[in-house]
Amino acid sequence: MTNTTYQAALWADGLFAMDRDWWKTYVEDINLTFPGERFSNNKHPALYNVTHIRSDCYANSGAGAIVTAIEGGAQRVILLGYDCQHTDGKAHWHGDHPSHLGNARQVDKWHEKFNKLALKYAKIDIVNASRETALTCFRRATLESLL
Repeated sequence: MTNTTYQAALWADGLFAMDRDWWKTYVEDINLTFPGERFSNNKHPALYNVTHIRSDCYANSGAGAIVTAIEGGAQRVILLGYDCQHTDGKAHWHGDHPSHLGNARQVDKWHEKFNKLALKYAKIDIVNASRETALTCFRRATLESLL
């Protein structure tokens, strides 16, 4: 899972976020509430207890989470909340980040990044089960049909 989504899924095994300022903002709450592993492609102080991922994360945390799952051995990755657009005026499905953090300012550039990721990992079953999405590079299905 990525970024602030951890608040809705405290049971998840892993959390991926790229931005150092995001980690600074949420690390205290994560320490108190989230027992899973933490991953990022940026180097962070031991204070954040983050495993550094050396892979290309395609310039966004959603893509980084996909790569982290695949490199961790996943043969199927189900995407939720990957709308890759500003749905209902919000930058993220969970709402905007606080004003000092980025809010998907380069979402228009992410489509190309996700296309490259899809080509590189074409043998992995990456399924976009998001309710709304602008991404067309991954197979689509409902979450109910996948479970």
